[in-house]
This record gives sequence, C-alpha cells and structure tokens, in this order.
Amino acid sequence: MPIMCPSTPPDDEPLLRLERYLAEDSVRIEQGREKLIDIGDALMTLRARMHNIDLGDDPGVQVLTQEMAAPMIDRIAGQVDRTDNVILDLETGAGREEVNGRHERARAVEGQVQRTLLHPSVLGTELARSELAAKRGTGQEQRVSELVVTEFLVLGEEAVVTLSEWADPQAPYVFIRNPALVQCFATWFELMWSVSPEVEVPEGGADDALIRMLALGAKDEMIARTLHVGLRTVRRRVAALMDQYGVGTRFQLGAALERDERLTKSPR
Repeated sequence: MPIMCPSTPPDDEPLLRLERYLAEDSVRIEQGREKLIDIGDALMTLRARMHNIDLGDDPGVQVLTQEMAAPMIDRIAGQVDRTDNVILDLETGAGREEVNGRHERARAVEGQVQRTLLHPSVLGTELARSELAAKRGTGQEQRVSELVVTEFLVLGEEAVVTLSEWADPQAPYVFIRNPALVQCFATWFELMWSVSPEVEVPEGGADDALIRMLALGAKDEMIARTLHVGLRTVRRRVAALMDQYGVGTRFQLGAALERDERLTKSPR
C-alpha cells in the first residue's frame, strides 16, 4: 500500500503565498536600499570631481568638505533608526544647517533614537541651552561630559563622520564606512555615554533674551552679536520656535508669543 504524504490544507495556501510575497518583498526592499546607497556614493564621487577633491583610494574612509558631508549625513541619517552625536561646538560643523535641523527634529518625532553627548563648554550661552532644550522636547537624549575631546557622529551601523583634524570643528570631515571602524566609534560613544550625567536645562526663561530682541525688531545679525552666538544658531532657534508654535512666518510667531504672554514689549 503506497504511503500518502499529507498535503497542505487548502486554507493554508493563501498564508503561504502571502509569506512568500513578504519574503520576496523584503529582498526587493533591501536590494533597493543598496542601490540607493550606491547612487548616493556615485553622486558624492561626482560632486567631489566637480570640486577637484581627492577622495583617496579607500572607499571605506574618505575625506570630505563640510559642505559635501552635510547632505551625506542627512541622507544616511534618514535610513537608520539611531544616531549618536558627540559635539564640541554647537555653532559649526557638517549637518548643522537649518534644513538639517528640521529633518533631525522630524526624525526624532517619528521615533528615531537620537543621543547627543556634549562638552560642558557647549552650554555656555542662554541661546545654546534654549536650542538644546527644544531638541530635547522632540525626544532627543542629551548628556554632558568632560571626556568629549573631539567630534564624531555614529549613523546606526552604516557610517561614522568625524573631524579630519583632532578637536577642530571647522576642519574637513572623514567619512567612514569600514564596519570595524564604525564599531570602534560606536563602542567609544557607549563608554562615554554610560558614565555621563544628563544635561540640565532650565525649564523657564531660556528663550527670553531672543524673544525680547525679536520684540524690538532686531535683525538676526544684531541678535547674534548681542547674544554672542552664530547667525546660523539664531536662525535655527527662530525656526525651532516657529515649529513649536506651528506657524510659518515671524509675524505669526510674534502673535503666537503674545497670546502665550511670552512677548515682552520694550518700555517707551
């Protein structure tokens, strides 16, 4: 008598087809992701050639200008679920333009884990503390440590961006894709993070100086000089206030601040 192999119940066939489709779709997504990375690398190479920049022979370790590093950081940061940032100077560096800041806040709101380790000197101005408080409001975790001696950014398991000159925030950047080196930087970050306290940001009044100057009609350049911060920081902070109040213009921001009783008119 022949042995009959049990057949798959008919009810399971749609599930099996769905499982096969999902598996195939996962492969397609991963292949598409790899193609996007290849395209991004090709664009970086093209841009470097246009600017007569030598990327070197090792594709896993490349030196980039800050202008070239910024879009690379933005692109890869949008593909990972975690970013770990070590900061010496809040005013300079790749990926600090207003558009990068908006993307960073959007990714935090969407659930990306963002951890930032800061040197104590970063907290030297009221405006810097205010900007950090706004980022923390989106869910970013922040700690402070004297162990911070140079800057670097770990983008998940994909890449690391660090300074080409030790502790010089205005130097070109080294873009690292080598997995072993990425893991070294990730481990370095974890060690510093584990022994560092959280940043303490005053809950009230952090924006008062900026808001007072906005109420007086001061231009961004004057605000920057008066508060001893960079022009980009002033613009980022105003943009953060606009995001916070859900407005699109400075006039609307002024109205929102007045409704919130935060807008103080100068005495006449």
